[in-house]
Amino acid sequence: MPIISNSIQNNTGGGNSAGVSRTRTFRSGNSTVSLQEGQTLKGVVSDIHGNQITLSMEDGSSFTGKLPDANQYSIGQKAAFQITGLDNNTIYMKAISGAYLLDMEDTIEQALEEAALPKSDRNLEVVRSLLQNQQSISRENILSAIRLCAQYPDSDVNSVITMQRLHLPMTPESVRQFSDYQNQTHQILYQMDSLTDSIADMMNTIGNQVPRLSKMVADQILNLALEGEASYEEQALARRIEEESAQSLLSESEEQESELANTQETEPSEQETVSSTPLARMKQIFTNITDSVSNSITSSAAETTVQEAPPLIHEQAGFVLSEQERLEFADLLSDFSLSEETLDQLKDGSITARNLLTQLKESFPDLSEEQAGKLLTSKGFQSLVKEQFLSGWTLSPEQLKSKANVEELYTKMSHQFQELSSFSEKVFGKDIFSQVSNQANHMQDNLDFMRTLNDTFQYIQLPLKLQNQNTHGDLYVMTRKEALRKDPKNLKVLLHLDMEHLGTLDIQIARENTSISTKFYVAKEDTKHLLEKNIELLSDAINEQGYAFTSELLLKEKDVDIVNDFIAADAPVGNITRYNFDLRA
Repeated sequence: MPIISNSIQNNTGGGNSAGVSRTRTFRSGNSTVSLQEGQTLKGVVSDIHGNQITLSMEDGSSFTGKLPDANQYSIGQKAAFQITGLDNNTIYMKAISGAYLLDMEDTIEQALEEAALPKSDRNLEVVRSLLQNQQSISRENILSAIRLCAQYPDSDVNSVITMQRLHLPMTPESVRQFSDYQNQTHQILYQMDSLTDSIADMMNTIGNQVPRLSKMVADQILNLALEGEASYEEQALARRIEEESAQSLLSESEEQESELANTQETEPSEQETVSSTPLARMKQIFTNITDSVSNSITSSAAETTVQEAPPLIHEQAGFVLSEQERLEFADLLSDFSLSEETLDQLKDGSITARNLLTQLKESFPDLSEEQAGKLLTSKGFQSLVKEQFLSGWTLSPEQLKSKANVEELYTKMSHQFQELSSFSEKVFGKDIFSQVSNQANHMQDNLDFMRTLNDTFQYIQLPLKLQNQNTHGDLYVMTRKEALRKDPKNLKVLLHLDMEHLGTLDIQIARENTSISTKFYVAKEDTKHLLEKNIELLSDAINEQGYAFTSELLLKEKDVDIVNDFIAADAPVGNITRYNFDLRA
C-alpha cells in the first residue's frame, strides 16, 4: 500500500539516478525533513480528499500523499507508515499493519490547543462532531463551526454540523427536527397521540370552567375532525351493511313469493312468470353489490359464519370504548335529540364515530349549556373525537397501493395541523391553550422537514392503521433519485415497522427488472418462525404478478438509524479544506 508524496520537494541539488539514496532531505513548507529508507513516520491524519491523505508528523512537519485506500482512515486518526524507497521527488511508503489510533478525546483537546481555543464543553463538542463527520479540524474550520453553532445556541452541535455537511437548509425549526430524527423521536404517529390528548384536555377545561363556550368549541373541533371523506374502512363497512340489507330483502322476497305461491290458486306456470321477474331482478342487484365489493372487510364478512361477528374497525364505537363506557355514554346522551336506533348502535358498538359525532353536531342547537359542558367532559365523547382525528391521519395497507392516498393524507394533515395551531386564537382571540398550538406547530415542522429531506432523499413516515393497532412505519427508498431516474426498474426500498406483538421489523425489498428479493430483519425468534410459516403466501402472490421471488429471514442486529444509516449514507462529505496541522503550534 504505497504512498507517493506529491507535495514534498527534493532539497538536494541533484541525485544519483543510477540508484536510490538511503537518506534524503526534503522540503516541507518552510522547514526541511531528513528521511531514510526503512524509517517509520508517525502522525495524525489531518485531511482526506479522495485518494489523497495529509499526514501531520510528530515533529511538526506535514505532507500530502496518494494512498489507494485513503478512505479507510479518519481525520484525527494517528497512523504509521514505513518508508520503502526514496527518489528525487517521490517518497514510497506503505502503511504499517496495526497502525495505532490516537484517542479521540486526546485528539480533540490537542486540536483546540493547537488552535489556541479554550477547552469549553461547547468547543470540545464542536471538534468531536467535526471528527465524527470527517471534517477538517484546522483552526479555520473549527472557528467556522463554532460561529455556525452559535447561531443555534439551543440546538445539538452535532445536528448543526451534520446538516451543514449534508447541505440541508438550516432554521431553528429544521435543526430541532433533525435532532429529533437523530434521536429517533421523530415518529409523527406518537406525536398524534399527544396532540389529541391535549385537545381532550382543552375540551375538559372548557366544559368544566366555561360551559357556555362548550357548544362553540365542540362545533369547531368537530368541523375539523369530520373534514374529508369517510375512511376506506368506513366505506367498506357501509357497503357491507348495504349488502346485508340487500340479502335480507332478498330473503324476505323469497319468503313472500313462497307464501304467495301456496295461497293463490293461479296456474303454476302463470305464477312463476309473474313472480320470477322481480325476484330475478333482486338477485341480480344482490350479485352486482357482491361483485363490486373487493376489500378485506367484505371478504371477511363473506367467510364469516352466522355465529361469528365480523371484526370491528377502528372507527366503530365498539373498538374505541369498552362496554361499560358505551353504556355510560348512551345514558348521558339519552336526553339528547338522538334516535333510539342510534343509542342502540352505540350500546352494541356498531355505530361509527363519524356517524355519531355528525348526529351530535346536528343536535347542538337544542342543547343547554349544561348538556354541552357534560358532553365535552365525557370520556366517551373525548375518545371518539380522538379516534376520528387519528382515523383521518392514518393509512390502511389497502390505501398504500395508491401514491395519491399518501399525498392526500399529508395534505390533509398539514391543513389540520395549521388550523389546530391557531385554533385557540381563532376561537378565543388569544392563545390560552398553548399546549395544543405548540404540539400542532411541532408536527407541522415535522411535515415541512420531511419535504426538505425529499428534495434529496426519498423517505416518508407512514402512520399505519392495522386491524388491531396503529403502528409507525418508515419507508426508505435506498436507491438515490438520480439512479432511479436512469433505471426505474431497479429499485431498493426499506420498510421499517414498530409492531406491538411482532416487535420491530425491517423489510428490505429489491427489484431488478422482473426479479424481487426480500430480506426480513426481525427482532424476535418467535416472529422469525411465524414469518417462515407464512412466507409462501407472499411468494405465491408475487409470483402470480409475473415476478421471480426470493426471500431471507434474519435476526436483526440493530435498528435503522435514519441519519447515520440512511441520510448520511452515500452522502458527499463535501469539500474539505486542505491544511497543514502543525502539532507544535
